[in-house]
Amino acid sequence: MVSNAKFKDFVVALSAEDQQTVVSRQLRLLPAFIMQEVATTNNAKVIRKLESRLNQVRLMLSSIVANGKVV
Repeated sequence: MVSNAKFKDFVVALSAEDQQTVVSRQLRLLPAFIMQEVATTNNAKVIRKLESRLNQVRLMLSSIVANGKVV
């Protein structure tokens, strides 16, 4: 998994429509990944990383709603 900073750079470089697609997909998949990780290995480091990414994606969604794109 790439760092949150590199992930944000990747998303910012996309068009507004692609940004919205990536953010909505991440919002759908990350909670499932977190639940799967808790159920299987319960690795605290991995869970923290996934939760951090989920928080970042939620902030990106707020930016999309406010500005029409991730800034």
